[in-house]
Amino acid sequence: MSNSPFITASIKTFNESQGIEKTIDSIRRQLAAYPHEIIVADSLSTDNTRELACAKGVTVVSLRHPEDRCCGVGHQLSYLHSQGEFLLLMDGDMTLEDGFIESALAFMQANPDYAGVAGRVAMDEGSNYEFKSRKQRINKIYPLGDCDHLGGGGLYRRSAIEKIGYLTHRGLHGYEEAELGIRLHQAGYKLHRLDVPYFSHTSHVMSTLTMLRYRWKSRFLSGPGELLRSAWGKPWFRDTLKITRNEAIFTLYWLLVFAMLLSGNGTLFGLSLLPLILFIGLKTVKNRSLFAGLHSVLNLTAFSAGLIRGLLTPLPDPMQPPENDIVSHQDAKQ
Repeated sequence: MSNSPFITASIKTFNESQGIEKTIDSIRRQLAAYPHEIIVADSLSTDNTRELACAKGVTVVSLRHPEDRCCGVGHQLSYLHSQGEFLLLMDGDMTLEDGFIESALAFMQANPDYAGVAGRVAMDEGSNYEFKSRKQRINKIYPLGDCDHLGGGGLYRRSAIEKIGYLTHRGLHGYEEAELGIRLHQAGYKLHRLDVPYFSHTSHVMSTLTMLRYRWKSRFLSGPGELLRSAWGKPWFRDTLKITRNEAIFTLYWLLVFAMLLSGNGTLFGLSLLPLILFIGLKTVKNRSLFAGLHSVLNLTAFSAGLIRGLLTPLPDPMQPPENDIVSHQDAKQ
C-alpha cells in the first residue's frame, strides 16, 4: 500500500482542549482502514490544545501571529501542509460519526462532478439562544441533498480545490464555507449532503450576551460583510448577496430607522418601528417566548453592526499563505 495519504483530516482549533483528544480519536478510528494524515491547524490557542494534539502523534501546525486568527484560516493552513486526495474538514469540538467516511467516499467516487459531500449533524442541547435557535433550524442550516454549501465541513475532492486556487479564505471571520461553496459552483462542481450521520457537535456554554460579546471581539459577526467585500467585482457577488440576505435586509432597516430618528419627525420614526414590533411579535408567537423574540432582534442587530464592520475591513490575499510553524509532524499512516 502506498505511503502517500489518501485522506487528509483537517482539524481547526482555538482553545479546544476539552474536545480535541476526542475529535482526534474519532477521526483516527474511522480512517484506520485508509492511508491518512491528521493535521491540527491551531490559531495560537492560549490553553494546552497544541500540547494535547502533539501527544496524540498528529501533525500540528500553528499560526505565528494572533492577528491572523479567523474562521477561514484554519483549514487553509492545513491544506497548505496536506497531501491527501480527499480532505476531511472538522472542528476541534466535533466527533466524527461511524460510517460516514465509507458512505462519503462511495458517493464521491461514483459522482466525479461533485466536489464535496457531508451528512447529517447532531447537536446537543444549547445553553444559549444562538445554539438553541440553530438546533431548531438544523434542517434548514444543514439541508439534505444537493446544496449551495456544506456548513460544518465535509469531505472534499483535492483536485477540485486545486482548480479554484485555495480551500478557505484566510481572511474571513465567518461564512468561509459559504464562500468555498460559491467558488466551487462557479467552477462547475456540485455539493451534496447525504442522509447519513456526519458529526456530533458540542455547543458553547457561554450565556447569550457573553457569546455575542465574544463573537464581536473575535470578529465572527463581521463575516457577512467580509464575504460581500471578498466577492466585490467578482462573478459570484450576487451569490454572496443571497447568502447574506437576512443580515443585509436588517442592516438596511436599521439604517432607515436611524435616518428617521435624525429627521426629527416623530411620526415617521414611530412608523419605522412598526416592522420591528411586528417581527418581535411573530418571533414571540413562534417560540412562545418574548425573551426569544427579543434575542432574535439582538442577534440580528449584532450581525448588522458586524456586516458594516466587515464591509469596511481590508482583507488579505487568500492566495498568500499566513506565516506559520510546524509544531509536530506525523508521517502518513498505512
